[in-house]
Amino acid sequence: MIGPYDLPHECESAEIAALLARMEPRQVRALRSYVWQVELGDLTVTTWLTGEKCPVKRRSWYEGKPGKAYFWGNEDFQQALAAYKLAGLRWQIGREERSIAQAQSRIRHAAPAAAERLVDQVNADMGAFFQISERWTDQPLPSDEIIREEYRKDALLGIMRKFYLVHRAVFDMTRLTDPRYSKQVSKFTDSPTRGVSIELYSAQKAAEGILDRADLKTASKAQVLVEERLDEETADRLDRALMAGMYDGEHDADRPEAGSPPEVGQ
Repeated sequence: MIGPYDLPHECESAEIAALLARMEPRQVRALRSYVWQVELGDLTVTTWLTGEKCPVKRRSWYEGKPGKAYFWGNEDFQQALAAYKLAGLRWQIGREERSIAQAQSRIRHAAPAAAERLVDQVNADMGAFFQISERWTDQPLPSDEIIREEYRKDALLGIMRKFYLVHRAVFDMTRLTDPRYSKQVSKFTDSPTRGVSIELYSAQKAAEGILDRADLKTASKAQVLVEERLDEETADRLDRALMAGMYDGEHDADRPEAGSPPEVGQ
C-alpha cells in the first residue's frame, strides 16, 4: 500500500530528486513527513515523533554516531532537508500568492454584479408585486375602486340588492419566485392576522451607495458636512469672543468701579 509520503510532491525539482535518490526510501518518507508536518506544518517535533502515523521512531530519529546516523545526524539527510525546506516554502508562497490573486480576481469580477444589484435596488418598484383584481360584491371595502353598480334580485329573500363591480390591488405571489423580483425583497412575512407583507431594500441607501462611490455629495454625507460647518462656525464665534475679551480688558482700568462717585467734570 502506497503511503502519503511515498510519492514525490510537486515542489520536488530535479535537484531535489537527485538529493533524495542518495537516500533509502524510509529516509525519504521521514524527510517528507517531517518537512510538511513540522517545518512547514503545525506540529512540534515531539508531537510528530509521538504520533501514530510518524514513519520513524523517536529513538532512531536522533540516535547514531557521526558518520553512522540514519536520520537527523546523517549528512545526506541534512543536505536534502535544507534543499527540500526551501523548495517547499517557495511552493507554499506561490500557492498563497495564487490564492490571493484568485480571490482578487473574483472580487473584481463580482464588482459589476454588485453594482448591478445596487441599480436593481434603486429601480425597484413596489407596484411590480401587485396586480388588479376585478370582482362583484355587495359590500365594497374602503380601498376598493367602484367601477360600476347594478341592482340584482336576491334569490333567497326575493328583494333587489345593489352590487358593485370593484377593482382591488392584491399581492401577486408569483413575484416571490421570480428571480427578477425576489432579489429586491429584503423581508417577507405571512401573518394569520395581518396577511402577507413584504419589505424592499432601501432605494435611497442604494442610490447613496452608488453616488458615494462616485465621490458625489449625497444625503449620507450631509451629517458630516453639517458637523464640519458647525465646527467652523463655533471656532469663528470663539475667536471673536476671545478678541472681544482682549479688547475689553485693555480698557478695564479706565472703567469706574461699581458704586463709586463720578469724577468732577463728568
